[in-house]
Amino acid sequence: MTLQREQAHSLRSERAVRTVKPRGTKAKPRVVAGQNPNREHEGYLIRELQHLLRNRIETRLRTKGLWMSFPHSMVLMTLREQPGLSGAQLARCLGVTAQTMNGLLVPLEEKGFIVREHDPENARVLKSVLTPSGQRMLQECLQEASAVFGQMLGTLSERERSDFRHLLRRCINALSQSTERAPPAKRRRASQAA
Repeated sequence: MTLQREQAHSLRSERAVRTVKPRGTKAKPRVVAGQNPNREHEGYLIRELQHLLRNRIETRLRTKGLWMSFPHSMVLMTLREQPGLSGAQLARCLGVTAQTMNGLLVPLEEKGFIVREHDPENARVLKSVLTPSGQRMLQECLQEASAVFGQMLGTLSERERSDFRHLLRRCINALSQSTERAPPAKRRRASQAA
């Protein structure tokens, strides 16, 4: 999404409307500007922040002429932290399917940012490792991302930044320690699928 489209989206968000029907009348509901309670929900705000961060980072990467998407950079970052992961392990770390991960790994390998080698214990498994070229690309991506984070956090005091990190960690910990699990997906019989 271009910067102009993001600004237009933001403006539409600010003009969000809610209809109010006058009591005891059959009149048409009137529109009250700027009142959309869903836009203040924490889940919506987190999603909106993530969306803007990703778009701004990708825009900066393209402006600098760097071939890299946000998901590709996440793969490189994960491999820097945990070298030698398989495609399936990377997929689990980043919350995508194995097929999606393979679609991310192939161009990274073709461009020389990673190498994939067969696991000595299981020849069917390919372990991925960053190359020096991949490490340099990741550093450039991190510099661009840092500029976006600087813009986002620049209006906060040091105390507010510290509080923000603390609150984020508490939210992450609360969900990480949760014992709730989704029920297993039910398999449909072939006769039901037809």
